[in-house]
Amino acid sequence: MNTHRHDRFTVLLHWSMAALIAAQIALGFWMVDLPKDDSGIRAGWFNLHKSIGVVLLLLAVLRSIWLVLRPAMAASATGWMAHSARIAHGALYLLMVLVPLSGFLGSVFSRYPIRLFGLELPRIAAPWSAAKDLCSDIHQLSAHALTAMVALHLLAFAYHQFVLRDRLIARMR
Repeated sequence: MNTHRHDRFTVLLHWSMAALIAAQIALGFWMVDLPKDDSGIRAGWFNLHKSIGVVLLLLAVLRSIWLVLRPAMAASATGWMAHSARIAHGALYLLMVLVPLSGFLGSVFSRYPIRLFGLELPRIAAPWSAAKDLCSDIHQLSAHALTAMVALHLLAFAYHQFVLRDRLIARMR
């Protein structure tokens, strides 16, 4: 049983991103069904989603840099479990960057301005519908993949916590 703990900054990044990702998944799936009308309600929720996405992108980049500077602890698992954990964590990191990056780029190429918590960002590219559509498709597919990876991550946690009883959660407190 490995009871070493991650440093406080790693734990803060993990739980902050977990909460924001959970909120983004719920918000993303909910807001797409909002009606397109002149009330601005849909646009408001989309702008909030985009703002949180930008924050998540910055946190994912910071977390990746932190991982390079301070590599993760050795896993308590060995063999296929350790190999699976490395692949799953790699996929999570890739998706934590790809989802918000593709969403941001889709917004860059749309005809709508990007508002970061109400502040309109300067336009960095002209509207380009083909690029916007490609980025939107990547965003949706990668968001579904991230949702699946989060579910897998939670299942792995439950397996460690309730079957193996190896107190893995103690590393993230």
